[in-house]
Amino acid sequence: MSKKIADIKSEFENASRDEWQTLFEEYASDERSGVKNLILSYQKKQLAYEKELLRLETMLAFEKKYGDEYECICGIDEAGRGPLAGPVVAGAVVLPKNCKILYLNDSKKLSAKRRDELFDEIKEKAVSYGIGMSSPAQ
Repeated sequence: MSKKIADIKSEFENASRDEWQTLFEEYASDERSGVKNLILSYQKKQLAYEKELLRLETMLAFEKKYGDEYECICGIDEAGRGPLAGPVVAGAVVLPKNCKILYLNDSKKLSAKRRDELFDEIKEKAVSYGIGMSSPAQ
């Protein structure tokens, strides 16, 4: 008797990313569409994760190229409508060398939820960070 799809789903949910491949292989011969869809969804998650790691490596290329010449490199981002139309908020962060924070990106490319999640992780890992705000009146 085969396992219930809900039980297989639970296995995936409780498995580490490193264990997914074993589960893919274990359930590859299961012909049920629910299992096939479950495997496909986790394979897509794995592919997205691998793509994100490559994106981060590309981002770190500048740091790796100049890392020996400089003590630290600061990343900066701003958000707002510009100094004439509304307030502008800017952030600057110095992360430890070779620090990888998944999904770190331009603030305009992130959902509010993702920005909040990243803010906590950045504060935790940052060597230093600062946030500034300016209104049109300033």
